Order: sequence, then structure tokens, then C-alpha cells
Amino acid sequence: MRHAHAIDALSLNVVEIDGLIGDPGYLEALPCVHHVEAGREGRLVVWFENPEDDGPSLEDQQPARSPDVELHGQGAPRQALLGHPRAQHVEMFFDGLGDPDVAPLGWWHARIWLRSKA
Repeated sequence: MRHAHAIDALSLNVVEIDGLIGDPGYLEALPCVHHVEAGREGRLVVWFENPEDDGPSLEDQQPARSPDVELHGQGAPRQALLGHPRAQHVEMFFDGLGDPDVAPLGWWHARIWLRSKA
């Protein structure tokens, strides 16, 4: 079968995160995210492409306020979930031991502070 025009296909990655606390529009505002949907047991499924850049420049010093967004999930952390255009400071850690039944690949946790809207 021949097509009259070229067809472009995107190569997307998917990650299921266990939770998001804070700004509900955070995931949709990420430049690399194409779609967010509800997953099993209250999880979120995020479809994204690999970002082309390293994201915004971050400050080393943690702001003197609570984080705007907290994310956590199983397996390896995804840098693409942290590249928000307004990201000011990010803290992330990985618990490689996890839970043999619930999270055999470990857990990751991220706290994100956002710059105020201009």
C-alpha cells in the first residue's frame, strides 16, 4: 500500500507514577509530555518523548518554602518528569531496595519548587 504523503510517527515513552502532590497541572505543563491518563489504583500514566535539552537551569539552594510538587513512583526515576519550564530547585532520591512485593525495582521520590509566574 502506498500513501500519497509521508506519515510521521512519534516514538513515545510511558511511565506510571504512583502519586502527585501539589500543582495538578504540573505534568501537562512539561514540554515533553504528550498525554496523561488515569492508571490502575489511582496511579497516573504519562506518555512523553525524550526531551531534547537538559531542562531549565536550577538553583542549588532550596527555597525557604514547601515544594510546589512532589512525585513518586516505582523503578528508575525519569529526568523528563522534572524538566518543567518554571522549575527552580529539584530534590530527588532513589530507594533501590524498594519492597519485594510492591516495588521490586525500588522507589523514586522527587520534590520540585517552581518559580512564580511572571
